[in-house]
Amino acid sequence: MDKWELDKFLRRLTPFEEALRASQDIRVLKPLVRGESTQKYPIFDNRDIVDNILSNQIKDDDKLAFASEGISFCCHPRFLKTPIHSHSFIEMLYVYSGQCRQIINDTAVTMQQGQICIIDTNVHHLIESASENDIIINCLMSRSYLKEVLISRLSGNDLFSAFFAKALDPNNDANNYMIFSSEDSEKIRQFMVYLLSESFSRSVWSEEVINSYMVLILSELLTIYTGNIKNQKTYTIKNIKLSDIILYIQENCQQATLESTAEQFHFNANYLSRMLKQVTGYNFTDILHEARLKKACILINNSNMAIAKIANTVGYQNVNFFYQIFKKHYKKTPAEYRKES
Repeated sequence: MDKWELDKFLRRLTPFEEALRASQDIRVLKPLVRGESTQKYPIFDNRDIVDNILSNQIKDDDKLAFASEGISFCCHPRFLKTPIHSHSFIEMLYVYSGQCRQIINDTAVTMQQGQICIIDTNVHHLIESASENDIIINCLMSRSYLKEVLISRLSGNDLFSAFFAKALDPNNDANNYMIFSSEDSEKIRQFMVYLLSESFSRSVWSEEVINSYMVLILSELLTIYTGNIKNQKTYTIKNIKLSDIILYIQENCQQATLESTAEQFHFNANYLSRMLKQVTGYNFTDILHEARLKKACILINNSNMAIAKIANTVGYQNVNFFYQIFKKHYKKTPAEYRKES
């Protein structure tokens, strides 16, 4: 499938959309209520349909493609306003054409063509009724896909690694979402076209190709997120890349402090702290702990070094504190982590 065939495919109206457009009475896609009559309007259980998408069990007419187990792509039905809902999986919305109007956590959000929104688990949102030209692609990613495919490949991208790691936490009650001003990115447009085209023209290597495109897309979004001044109104860290600062923290996590890092890049410490928080959503201490814990995990998995020695090696002089923060982060002790690896 080339880009012209893809465009024709995405712009076609499905029978469901035809029915929605033909009926003047249908305004909201209602959640299924047990025992309710279906004579006046179609009943739709949002979670059931999503589960069917992920398990590849719905009709060919209503699905787009299935990249691999745990990830799927589908068009959001036009002429339809969904009820407030949340998911147990990560949802990525891409505006292929037109716009997408949402309400996320009681905040009205309008996305334009080319923009991407990534919505965490347990985030309450709805999508307003879309017109015929509003083509919105849904990418749904299960916990297993996040854990086994994306996180391992995005280990160097702390923003997404941390975001997805929270999504995998069964006790996660966060309300995080990220909107990317990717409307001017030719790379994102091409990657998405290639990704969707590959999904519809399946081959023996499609799964790996699609997974690779997902990593390319997320990596490009990370570049946009950290470098777009329109998104970060006060992001003026001169010509220093945020990735360089984070890399410095990772490589010097044993002895790095906010003051020493600020001095290294010739910033005021308070200014650097504000910028890190604004751009990444995490403060310096969070980033430092993440770097230390990652290094600790490598040593736990690949050496026989005593846990106390590992704690000291990665920068924790207080071993009890290391145990506390490790268990809080990984939901298990260092010894349990070593035993399971």
